[in-house]
Amino acid sequence: MFAQTIYESRARTHISTQDIAEITARALPNNLANGLTGYMYFDDWRFLHIIEGRPAQVAETMKRIVNNPMHHAIKVRLMNRSSVRNFAGWPFGAVSAEDFELHRIIKNLGYHDLFHANVLDAIKVLKRLAGRKLRTMSVLEKQVLHDPRLLHPLKPEPSLTEDILGLH
Repeated sequence: MFAQTIYESRARTHISTQDIAEITARALPNNLANGLTGYMYFDDWRFLHIIEGRPAQVAETMKRIVNNPMHHAIKVRLMNRSSVRNFAGWPFGAVSAEDFELHRIIKNLGYHDLFHANVLDAIKVLKRLAGRKLRTMSVLEKQVLHDPRLLHPLKPEPSLTEDILGLH
C-alpha cells in the first residue's frame, strides 16, 4: 500500500529555472533512495506537488518540505492510500504552468490553472501529461531519471554585466 500526499505552497521568492534545477538535483537522488515518486506543477510563485511512496517516507519528505524556507502557506489538499502509483516512472517530475501541452489540457477542462482545479482533476491532468512526456523522452533522458549520478546541477551563468565587472 502506498501513501499519496498532494500539497500546494507559496514560494517566498520568485521561482526561477535555476530554483527548479536545484530542487530537481536534490529531490531526484533523495526520492530514488527512499522509493518516492511524484510530479510537481509550478508557476512563478506557487507549487502543487504530488508525492507517492511508503507512508513513512512520504511523511519524512513532507517534514523536510514544511521546514524548507523556500515554502510557506503550505496547504495539504489530499492525503490518501492507494495500491497503485500514479507516477511510477517519475522519481521526480516537474512541469511549468507555461508548458504548452499542459496549458492546452487545463484550458480544455475549463480551468485557468491547476490551483483552481479540484484535486482529482489536477491528478488526472498531471498523470496524463507525465505519461505523454515519459513516452516522448529519449533513452538518455529516462536514464537520468533513474541514475542521479548522470544529473549535473546547473550552475547559474553570470550575466554580461557580472562577467564584465568580474562579479562572479
